[in-house]
Amino acid sequence: MLDRASVTAAISLCPEEAVCYLARVYSTLVVFDPPEFIKTVIDSRVLIHSLGYPDSPDAAYTCRQLMDEFGFDTDTFPAFALQGLATIAAIFPCDRQDIHVDLELDQQFDIAPTSLIDIQARIDQKGQTPWLVQLKDTYFLQEPIYDVLPPMNVITGDMWLPQHLGHAEDFQQALSRDILSDRLCGNL
Repeated sequence: MLDRASVTAAISLCPEEAVCYLARVYSTLVVFDPPEFIKTVIDSRVLIHSLGYPDSPDAAYTCRQLMDEFGFDTDTFPAFALQGLATIAAIFPCDRQDIHVDLELDQQFDIAPTSLIDIQARIDQKGQTPWLVQLKDTYFLQEPIYDVLPPMNVITGDMWLPQHLGHAEDFQQALSRDILSDRLCGNL
């Protein structure tokens, strides 16, 4: 029998997007090149993983403001940590012929504005096909699982599977917290 952690994916997001999706401000993620099994699995759990905080002073200021709004800082919402869980409500390719960064897509699917910009850049520059993942039942972990480094070259919106035993153990720990409802904290 396969371990649940070995068939669970993580979605890495910049910290400000991770907190907004977990807090249910936005409900539809833009991901690129999801694992094949994820494309057909509805109601499965995914882990929300935070990437590093921005280095650019302007981006860092905006990120800090947003994190302050939700009562988080770099200690309570650390970089490179598993921060929460979500359930996939739906997943489908973003099959528009000519995607423009506009409000139409955002209004239809409730996507973070930074993801809309990312769609256009990754289609234009890398030729990647975006998929839309609608989330439900998002939860913050009461305590993040620290120091979870994703595979090399993972950027916001990338999904990934455990790469080694340490990842599988971290994923299992997060999924175990999902089962014990008293260890989950509610929405903000």
